[in-house]
Amino acid sequence: MSCSNCFNGCTEIVSDQCVRYTGIDIPVLGIQNGDSLSYVEQALITFLTSTLDGSGIKPTISPTIICNLVQQYLPTCEDLTVTNVLTALIQAACNLQTQVTTNLASINAINAQLATLNGPYTIGDCVTGVTSTSGTHAVLQAVMDALCAFILNVETNYVLLADLDELIATYLANLPTNSLVNQKMVPFVAYEYYGSLTNFSPTGAGTGDWINIYLCNGLNGTPDRRGVVAVGAIVSVPGGPLPSATNPASSPFNPNYAVNSPIVGSNSVTLNSNQLPSHTHSATAQITPNPHEHYMFSSQVTSTPGFSSPTTYTAQALNAGNDTSYQASTGNTVPSFGKTSSIDLVADINVAPFGGSLPHANNQPAIAAYYIMYIP
Repeated sequence: MSCSNCFNGCTEIVSDQCVRYTGIDIPVLGIQNGDSLSYVEQALITFLTSTLDGSGIKPTISPTIICNLVQQYLPTCEDLTVTNVLTALIQAACNLQTQVTTNLASINAINAQLATLNGPYTIGDCVTGVTSTSGTHAVLQAVMDALCAFILNVETNYVLLADLDELIATYLANLPTNSLVNQKMVPFVAYEYYGSLTNFSPTGAGTGDWINIYLCNGLNGTPDRRGVVAVGAIVSVPGGPLPSATNPASSPFNPNYAVNSPIVGSNSVTLNSNQLPSHTHSATAQITPNPHEHYMFSSQVTSTPGFSSPTTYTAQALNAGNDTSYQASTGNTVPSFGKTSSIDLVADINVAPFGGSLPHANNQPAIAAYYIMYIP
């Protein structure tokens, strides 16, 4: 039974299982001619649903243009859909955002370092071709050029410290046998020399291999070192304050030595009386008896200090009694007055001078040597 115009209010229903599709085949939808209407309807519904959620849209994308970041979020064993692609793109974008956020601090630090590197430089004299405002690359290249030039100079003109001893030994071993002696000497230094004088002329000038070497005898521009010892000069020598033991201002006995100054000192010294230590001498008096006789009633005898032998004395009568003819008498013999007396006289003592005023040695232990000097 059929009906017409019964879309609304139609009571007759014909099963879609009995209606067949008579149109053309539609492979993309899986529909073929002769399919039941219910199948066609289901195919259309499935297609529309997959289209709406994207699972049914399968774009053709070449795998060569998909980067690794997106590929890690795509399925590997099924066809790609719009949903797969959009999901992978979103997840890749989120991954990039996470990485950017995580590394932002490091990026800021790197930017700060780059700003420092690109800042103005302090250019020294050893770096050429750049200025303080030159870029980092230019400055770094100039530094490398200067460093390479320095290394080349060191390798060309210098030797290793570890090789120095061997090179010196080799040089000395290969010196000619007739090389000049002065090549081994420092100019204007006085050296002790204990060898023969046959290498020197009568004036002290060296001959042969000893040319420009001179005896220090006061000739040929040399100091006269014969019989003297050296002492450090003071005049015009820089340095700190002098100790009192050597400072000329501390004592008149401290000479103000100048280079090649006149000889100071002596091999012997003679002391005068002012240089002797204060001392005393002991003396013993010797009494010399001088017995004699005279006669006096009363008398006083006095002696004259500082007299010399024979002794001279004065006798003066104190009480002449009945005889007043001899009141006084001077001489070596006293007149007799009838009374005998015995008198001992004592002479004055003088201490004789002591010492011979001879000098004493003032030498220190020494060993004699010739002194030689190289004067270019």
